[in-house]
Amino acid sequence: RLLSVRGADKVAVTLDPSDKTLDPESKRAVLEKVDNRFGCVAGASSDFFPIYRRHRNRELERIEQMDKDWESLKEAESFQAKREAALIADEEATAAKRAKRQKRKEAKKMGEKLRKEAEGINKFQGDGSFIEAMKRLSPEELEKLAKANESQVPEGAPKVAVVSAKQMGATSNIQIRDADD
Repeated sequence: RLLSVRGADKVAVTLDPSDKTLDPESKRAVLEKVDNRFGCVAGASSDFFPIYRRHRNRELERIEQMDKDWESLKEAESFQAKREAALIADEEATAAKRAKRQKRKEAKKMGEKLRKEAEGINKFQGDGSFIEAMKRLSPEELEKLAKANESQVPEGAPKVAVVSAKQMGATSNIQIRDADD
C-alpha cells in the first residue's frame, strides 16, 4: 500500500506484522484448495448431512472473510484518498498564507524605503497646522521652497504646480452642486 507522508512523497507500507517470519520461496504454485465433493443433494440423506453442513459453513465463512477483506481494503483506500486531499488542501492554505506574509513583508520594506526617501521633503508638522504655515509664507518664499525641494523629489513622483494659500482659498476653486444631479 502507498501512504502519503507530509513533506515527502508516497511511501510504500506493508500491513504484515513486523515479527512475521517469511517462508522460503519455492517454485511451486500455491493453490487454494476448495474441498467440496458434496453437492446440495448430499444433505438429502441423514448420514452425509453433518459433513455437508460442515463444508457449507466453511465455504460461507471463506466467502464472508473475502467480503470483509475487500471492504477493509476499500475503506483503507478511501481513508488514504481523503487524507491525501486534506494534506493537499493544507499545503495550499499554508502556501497562500506564506505568500500573504511575504507580500506584507515586502510592502513594509517598501513603506520604510519611501518614508526614508521622503524624510527631508515634507518639513511641515503633522498636527494640522499646514494651512497656517502656508498662509504665513509669501508667494516668493513658496516658490523658493519649491525650487529647493525639486532636487529632493524621488524619481517617478508627479510634478505638482505650486499653489499659494490665497489661490487655495479663492472662491473660484469652490463649486456647489445640487445633490439631485
